[in-house]
Amino acid sequence: MRCGRALYALALGLPLAAQQIPVIRVPVRLVSLPTLVFSSENRLILNLRAEDFHIVDNGRLQTVILDTNVAPVSVAIAVQANQDVREYLPFIAKVGSAIDALLVGETGEAVILTYGEEVKVANSFESQDVRSSVKKISVAGKQARMLDAGSRAIGLLAKRPRSRTRILIFVGQSMDRGSESSIMSLIEDADRENVTIHTLALPLFGKAFVSDTFSLQGAEKGGLKGGVDLGKLVSVLDRSGRVETEADPFSVLTAATGGLQLHFRNQHQLEDAIAAIGVDLRSAYLLSYYPSSTENGHHSVKVEVNVPGTRVYTRPGYWLSAE
Repeated sequence: MRCGRALYALALGLPLAAQQIPVIRVPVRLVSLPTLVFSSENRLILNLRAEDFHIVDNGRLQTVILDTNVAPVSVAIAVQANQDVREYLPFIAKVGSAIDALLVGETGEAVILTYGEEVKVANSFESQDVRSSVKKISVAGKQARMLDAGSRAIGLLAKRPRSRTRILIFVGQSMDRGSESSIMSLIEDADRENVTIHTLALPLFGKAFVSDTFSLQGAEKGGLKGGVDLGKLVSVLDRSGRVETEADPFSVLTAATGGLQLHFRNQHQLEDAIAAIGVDLRSAYLLSYYPSSTENGHHSVKVEVNVPGTRVYTRPGYWLSAE
């Protein structure tokens, strides 16, 4: 039994990071941990109870709260819209229905942002006009203000009720050009607002394409049909928990917040990646607890299950400051 996500501390030594450790200035609060549990055969384990879980925060055992209700989702999707991705725009424009069916569902909501020379909000959570907003995306310029877009997106998510699951998804290349925000400030904001960051990565010019070689055929609105090979998703979860290179902001963001990093270069792969995130959202146990310790600094979190051979994937930790 183990936590499959990389420790948040992996992000701290990267050149993209600030030199000093970021501090989230929040009061003691409920810590939320969306958690996936797989068997040794790489099958999702369902119907676990609160007493089946053990959460350790900085070495201290916590009292586990398990919410058995499926929380509605608030999703912010930030799409790169500069000249570097112009050849991919036609099939990105066609995935609005997949976003609606596999991510948003009947009770969710989504907002679309674009980033290039500027960060723009294409719709509002209230309008729910996802399909037409995605179709209208156009590219211009050479900047790619990814970090600024993430900061804007988390600001919008922070205004949604805390009872909702908050998700930020980047669609684009794993790079930033022109942002005023820093990668560590974005992680700080995500940690403070309980936002999980997922990334759908396009290949960088001159770099080898990373193929996730899995198919989630059978994904449908609200869940999955039989026969979906979730074993392949486990390998993606394992890889998403690692900082793959020192210059890869997407892997830093996903490892720090417990999200998925998936790669695509055609419409089918993009739709499969959206389906994978949908599986992650709808198959996770929503665990939470009030930390028994208020000590400042980084709190590492470990979740274990009293079922032999399980693989557990969750958020690796958070930062706390009394200031």
